[in-house]
Amino acid sequence: MSGEPKIFHGEWWVPAQSNPRNQLFLTIPVGHEKRHVGTLTYCEDGESTLELYHIPSDFHAMLDGYNNVMWGVTANGAVFSLFNVVMEKEFKGDFTKTKFIVGLILVGEHLISMRKPHYDKCIVQFPYLRNWAFRDNLIDTRNGNTHSHVLVDPGADNRLIESQVEDGMKWVLRDKFYQNRTSYDLNITQTTELLIESTKPVSIEGFLNHIGEFCQFLSIALYGEQNPNKIRFANKAKNVEMMLLYEVDKSVDPLNSKLIKFEKLKDKVPTMLKLWHECYDKIAPISSYLIESLQKKKTFNVPDFLIIAQALDGFHKRFVNKKNGKDHRKYEKQIEILLKQFKDVEMVQKCNIDPKVLCDTRNKYSHLYPDDEKSLAVDGDELYWLTEKCKILLACCILSMMDLSNEEINLCCEDSPISKMIETHLFGFE
Repeated sequence: MSGEPKIFHGEWWVPAQSNPRNQLFLTIPVGHEKRHVGTLTYCEDGESTLELYHIPSDFHAMLDGYNNVMWGVTANGAVFSLFNVVMEKEFKGDFTKTKFIVGLILVGEHLISMRKPHYDKCIVQFPYLRNWAFRDNLIDTRNGNTHSHVLVDPGADNRLIESQVEDGMKWVLRDKFYQNRTSYDLNITQTTELLIESTKPVSIEGFLNHIGEFCQFLSIALYGEQNPNKIRFANKAKNVEMMLLYEVDKSVDPLNSKLIKFEKLKDKVPTMLKLWHECYDKIAPISSYLIESLQKKKTFNVPDFLIIAQALDGFHKRFVNKKNGKDHRKYEKQIEILLKQFKDVEMVQKCNIDPKVLCDTRNKYSHLYPDDEKSLAVDGDELYWLTEKCKILLACCILSMMDLSNEEINLCCEDSPISKMIETHLFGFE
């Protein structure tokens, strides 16, 4: 998918069953809605819009406060469902056209709701998933030659791992091979996809929730924010497949650096994914703080430290000792417990975090103590490096939540962004 806008000309309308007035009074029979000529513009890297021409002044009232869904069909017969459609508040330009902001675009079928169970399979591509999970197949069909460690049928379902995250629901990582035929050659492109399979229909919203969970897992695995760049839905019984168009959030290029080593922990990945799904409500705020803190910023501020310091507090209360309460005076003891838990993790040892210093620093910038109270709190460069060390401790906490032993966490830390940060701090490398 490119960043260039995609233009779709056609007819667009509010489906009768989306309007409560139509449901109650049947003022407009289903299938006889008033259609309006307009243009849908999909932007991968920004807001998608719909412009309708010469519509009645009360048209927007059919959308306000309800499903905010519209349907459309283009001149060549392509079918669209538009969700989260909102009329642009500030009028600009031509009175003959009205502009709407569109959140999500489903190509291939008319659906009335994102919450109605409809599909049993979702295929998700990420720009850097292949950097983490990848079967080393080398295929070259030029001149009739094939060189491969493992011969693979491009049409086969080549699964790397699968995890039963809940009853009737699987997360699958699979190799997918796409044939790109030209006038001179046949090339096979290999990628890695996330396949979410269900034994019963699932709504678009339900699948998006699962995708969001995996996004955070992959972000931890590659130690940088990861987002999907292509989402498709399928219904096996109907033998149909739909494409979802949306504003694509950028992913961080891991540059061949990763935290969770797929190739070395492959047998344990299914269990890790299952635990991640089961504990997601509790771990999501904590992992999101870590992922957000990994973004490159021009400046470092006190809130950057406090977010990570509080995330450590949250992890202890949610996963270590739920009875610890909210007494800030116990924070130092919490850090001591976490450091003891990871005493065999080499990178945590090298961080040499002083629980008293961390506690006093957290209390100072949280305004829990008077400014004139004697304290070991740090600032400036020391505060920056204390934050970086706390990120390492927090990453180890998240790995332990997925049932990794200290030995396996050591394996993760080797040749990782964590080890590179330690080298930078200890030896002054840039």
